[in-house]
Amino acid sequence: MNTTTKHIALFAAVLALGCGSDSEGGSGGSSGGGSGGTDAGLAGSGGSAGSSGGSAGSSGGSAGSAGTAGSAGTAGGAGTAGSAGGGACNPACESDRHCCNGKCANIMNDPRNCGACGTACKDGEWCNGAGKCETRPCTTTCGDASRCCGGACCATGEICCDTQGPISTGPTCTKPSDTGTCPLGCQPKCKCASPDSMIDTPDGPRRIAELAPGDKVYSMHGGKLAIVPVLRTQRIPAQNHHVVRLNFVNGARIEMSAAHPTADGRTFGDLRSGELLDGVLLADVSVIPYAHDATYDILPQSDTGTYFASGVLVGSTMQPKLGL
Repeated sequence: MNTTTKHIALFAAVLALGCGSDSEGGSGGSSGGGSGGTDAGLAGSGGSAGSSGGSAGSSGGSAGSAGTAGSAGTAGGAGTAGSAGGGACNPACESDRHCCNGKCANIMNDPRNCGACGTACKDGEWCNGAGKCETRPCTTTCGDASRCCGGACCATGEICCDTQGPISTGPTCTKPSDTGTCPLGCQPKCKCASPDSMIDTPDGPRRIAELAPGDKVYSMHGGKLAIVPVLRTQRIPAQNHHVVRLNFVNGARIEMSAAHPTADGRTFGDLRSGELLDGVLLADVSVIPYAHDATYDILPQSDTGTYFASGVLVGSTMQPKLGL
């Protein structure tokens, strides 16, 4: 074999090695391998591990192409962590929440992701709780107009949010979440009572699912026990839901969603065995799967919006109309 023939054969062998490394490495191999000849081809094989990490692995793999050692391609595997932080949320977001830039967001109230990921509200706007950027409501006078939020002036560090809580409050000065934006809140997850919850009325206990606007119930109004009509009712479909079951020492039982407010400013999720609710001792508190397809709530026409379930005063998730 003459010298020219040997050179051609050697070139073909090197070329075959390079192609083999790309085939084994997949997409990560092509970035990690490069065109560095035999040694670069081995790096592509290491880059294969980076490929399994996703698109970010390929960017780590390209760093491997800078060297000729196969171990440099392996560094592409470290890029896997970068890919997780880029777009996917870990752990995954709950239903009704969106993964925006690696963080779970409520696009109904998040001024950075209002209505859709990446849609940011302008200065002087807020995300109105329905996924739209609007001029921030202002019904008071603040030294700094940019701090005005509804009827309040936000303190330093606070932002104007729809809190997405079980009771609608409108624009509220709020401490930012740990991601620096409006808290996720519980809407639309805020649920209410089971349909067979017994509500105290002048005609005796009645199932909450049977009540309609105009029906009379007991409530607290003007600091006194009063008989008032039901102003509004609410039914919310519920799937894969859990509720808090309260067993009282007097034999009464209530099943409510954890986010449902009590009459004293707590939520049912805050309650523990041995505590008092409306003066009645709790014997047992547990969280159980919900057995029905919807939850229910009512709003009595009183200045508190409260009502009695199984003889215990509880709050409503619907904001009472003040001044009634």
